[in-house]
Amino acid sequence: MKKCPVCGASVKLENFEKHGRNQHPREEVDFSTAITKAERRKVVQSEARSRRTVTPGGFRIVLVVATIIAIIVAVAIINPFRVGPGVGQIAPDFTLDTTDGNRITLYDLRDRPVLLEFMDVDCPACIAEADVLPTVYAAYSGRVHFLSVDVNFVKEPDTPFRINEFRTNHNTLWPYMLDVEGQTTRAFGVGSTPTTFILDAEGKIVQKLVGSAPGGAATYAAALDDALQV
Repeated sequence: MKKCPVCGASVKLENFEKHGRNQHPREEVDFSTAITKAERRKVVQSEARSRRTVTPGGFRIVLVVATIIAIIVAVAIINPFRVGPGVGQIAPDFTLDTTDGNRITLYDLRDRPVLLEFMDVDCPACIAEADVLPTVYAAYSGRVHFLSVDVNFVKEPDTPFRINEFRTNHNTLWPYMLDVEGQTTRAFGVGSTPTTFILDAEGKIVQKLVGSAPGGAATYAAALDDALQV
């Protein structure tokens, strides 16, 4: 603080010259020379401190907030809780390209039930189910749509070539799709493979199987029979 030589008011050093210009414009006092070199250094230091956008404590707060936001975004993207539709609900629609160059929209398959499998070509349980499902396909393919969506959860990246190789090796001849963006997998709340949804002809989920079907082909057959009777 510095006392004004005209009015005697105590004024902050950084506001001293402005005070002179605004309050005493007609006075012959040079307010710029009334401040000593030491006082001017204080003004410069004060202005430098005021220009700091973030203090060390503030930076830590910003860092913590940014970390929390990043975690929230990651949770939203990864969705570890895998909350998806349950039995009795309408399955979310999706459109995905098949590995043989076509494109399928789930809502376009409302003419009959759908067996929708989420799998991974490197998943041991999925490989085991691939030896069971052809029997079910042979019995129901004329009345039920079969679809498999590769989610690429484990091991090396899945590609249409690897998936088609899997289809050929296991004689699973229905359409396969690769969920590259993961949006369909998240929409259905899939957290492990295989996860299979049985839908009726109106798109409603009548059964959800997580893991290998406990009764093998008979479990799938019973679920499809229920879907066909709706």
